[in-house]
Amino acid sequence: MKLLLITLTVLALVGCSAEETKQEATNPTAATSLPNSFFTTDRPVNVKDLVEVKKTAKKGDNVTFLARVGGRKNSSFVSSLSMMIVADPSLISCELMGEEEHCATPEDYCCENRDKLNQGLATVRFLDNFGDAYPFSVDGDHGLKILQYVIVEGTLFDKNEDGLFIVDANQVWVGGKPSYGHDRDGSGE
Repeated sequence: MKLLLITLTVLALVGCSAEETKQEATNPTAATSLPNSFFTTDRPVNVKDLVEVKKTAKKGDNVTFLARVGGRKNSSFVSSLSMMIVADPSLISCELMGEEEHCATPEDYCCENRDKLNQGLATVRFLDNFGDAYPFSVDGDHGLKILQYVIVEGTLFDKNEDGLFIVDANQVWVGGKPSYGHDRDGSGE
């Protein structure tokens, strides 16, 4: 009886230990920054703006486009997942309108036509090897900031006629910010 009890206790302890190790291996919660492999300092050439790419891209296509981080009021970066909203460069954010303090949250493009805004936005996801978004915001990661230019290279995950356009990023180039009268500054063009 004692031998049976000892054997069951040892098996239970080994089982718990193996389960904890498996859980640690599949849940890398210690990471709070995206792998360097998602980013490049070499700006891709001959890149189209987001709205041009959206016109012809199909689910599963490899896509490359120029955009700016922004499109949602105080939530262009998802707070608990490695996702961000980007906007086409043709959309005018409030800081480019030349009026001081025009808007407290210029990244929401609040003065743009709603239909044009919906057609000019995309969601960019950064996924791990298991196909899951990392459990942290990418705000500030590798220089990503609101209203900066980015070039996204990735795979189109989903799209619809209402403007939905979700891209799983393979690589991102991070540029700078434009300024009033210089809408393409920071785009690397």
